[in-house]
Amino acid sequence: MTTEYYIIINELAGSGHGKAVWETVKPLLEQRQVRFEYRVSAYAGHTTYLATQYAAAHHHRQPGVTPVLLVIGGDGTLNEALNGLMAAHLADPVPLAYIPGGSGNDFARGLGMATEPATALAQVLNNMRARPLNVSYYHETLKNEHRYFVNNVGLGFDAQIVDDTNRSRQKGRLGRWAYLSNTLKAFNEQEGFPLAVHLDRQRDSYRHAFLCTVSNHPYFGGGVKILPDADIYDDQLELIVIEEPHWWTVLWLFALLLMGGRHLNSRFVHHYRAKQLHLLVNSVEVGQMDGQTIGNRNYDLYFDTLTYPFWIDTSVQGQH
Repeated sequence: MTTEYYIIINELAGSGHGKAVWETVKPLLEQRQVRFEYRVSAYAGHTTYLATQYAAAHHHRQPGVTPVLLVIGGDGTLNEALNGLMAAHLADPVPLAYIPGGSGNDFARGLGMATEPATALAQVLNNMRARPLNVSYYHETLKNEHRYFVNNVGLGFDAQIVDDTNRSRQKGRLGRWAYLSNTLKAFNEQEGFPLAVHLDRQRDSYRHAFLCTVSNHPYFGGGVKILPDADIYDDQLELIVIEEPHWWTVLWLFALLLMGGRHLNSRFVHHYRAKQLHLLVNSVEVGQMDGQTIGNRNYDLYFDTLTYPFWIDTSVQGQH
């Protein structure tokens, strides 16, 4: 069986880190005589377009050849690639591979894969079969919007941090610390908002929600382990809701978070675990998906999970 790689590079990811990763990876591919072609993602949404076109072109596959889409960039680039592949609606989906080259790289952390380019490439090239991983899906009924995500969707405080960070010139230079540097600014900007949470027959309402994040794995914001038990290998989503706190409560919750997830036991924190969730926000709030802003509006969100084939073997720990 021969593997052919179609590579999409976001050179601007991590303020140029994606380009640096590609400059490391390309000669290694040539050295190993790997069959590949590549394209550079030139604008927002371009990766989605390229992924859809590639998947459609490989609807009829050559015998003995496995096509793999390899993404080099950040979590947002990976998100675009996944949505592009899903848009092709293939009965036999094209496997998705990834080499982290962004600022946060939370998907790599959640999966337990290497972030060093040569080792991450080895985890792709030495993979022998497609491995199903849990990804998540939402349907936003007010705009009839359907999207897939690999990390999380957030409303309120974390989305405000993402929005401020993406507007900041410090994101690429500071990496994961850029998210922390914008925390105080977001805290001053974010106000409590009405939130309804529905799962099965349970109905909970919050008058002053402050943070609301649905996650596929433990990490967000460039390595913050906000949901320690979330697992990318199961079919469950985890939701954390934090009610509007005072500043001293935030410091206390942050200290508990650093103590291994004890923040989930606070009376200000509400934790849910389910395969399907419904969130309703009747006020204008900023939202984020996989580190990209998705709008500033009301939301009526239905979440679910499914699996998608990835071409990554995290058991490989060195260059081969």
